[in-house]
Amino acid sequence: MLVVWTLSIALAGCMNPQGDCVGLDSPTASQSERRLALDACASEGKQKPLDYFLDRVAHLAAHDRRTESYGDIAATWNVEELEQESISSKLLALYKDETASTDARVIALRALLAFPLEKRPTEVRNIAQLTVEISTIPSQMTYDRKEFSVAPGCLVQLVLHNPDALEHNLLLVAPNSLAEIGIAGDRMGQTPDGKLKEFVPDSKRILAVMGLVPAAKSKSLWFIAPSKPATYPYVCTYPGHWRTMNGKMKVVAPVPTTIPAPTPVKSP
Repeated sequence: MLVVWTLSIALAGCMNPQGDCVGLDSPTASQSERRLALDACASEGKQKPLDYFLDRVAHLAAHDRRTESYGDIAATWNVEELEQESISSKLLALYKDETASTDARVIALRALLAFPLEKRPTEVRNIAQLTVEISTIPSQMTYDRKEFSVAPGCLVQLVLHNPDALEHNLLLVAPNSLAEIGIAGDRMGQTPDGKLKEFVPDSKRILAVMGLVPAAKSKSLWFIAPSKPATYPYVCTYPGHWRTMNGKMKVVAPVPTTIPAPTPVKSP
């Protein structure tokens, strides 16, 4: 068995050199395949797997498509490895580094909140983690949830279910920027690379991005809620959708510990 495992790692090293790490970054790879590729790439770079992984995380750009899969790896890593003083310190430093991308900070926080409560660093011990589910309503060009509230700085997992026949995305944007971002999305429908960019405009007022979700599929978006209490719109920027397909995330304190189910929308 050990021989087979060693051979598998060696082969993964040939297929996934340190520079691109294809197996780790593949959107279709399983967790076990990503971990195998990660071990091989770390070995090629003569690093420990977790150190190598955190170096990759630290260099993620904002709105990187790998954020969810990297976060899944971080949140399910062996806790005993994560709790090593050097690793715990790296995670905390990355989370607190406001020059790092928001995606890198999200992954670091997901890992830190995977610690048992009594072993979390003091700085993150009281940070809440919340899951919000939103669904598109078939043929109505709208979300079923029009509003929800979160605490400042909490870790949010937003799950979008898309039972519609059309693709939809979801962008969290800065206060009072709904129309600006929506119109920019409409304009992308007139460009040859609009679909390739999943109709996500290039704007610093976009805070978090969930790319296009195919019909009958679901996706997750993880983000750290803004620290400033305000109302932050979320919107689908597929051309023509934004005027009806939007909602409000309110950052308030205190916030309910659970998110109530959305009010059912009656079909016309």
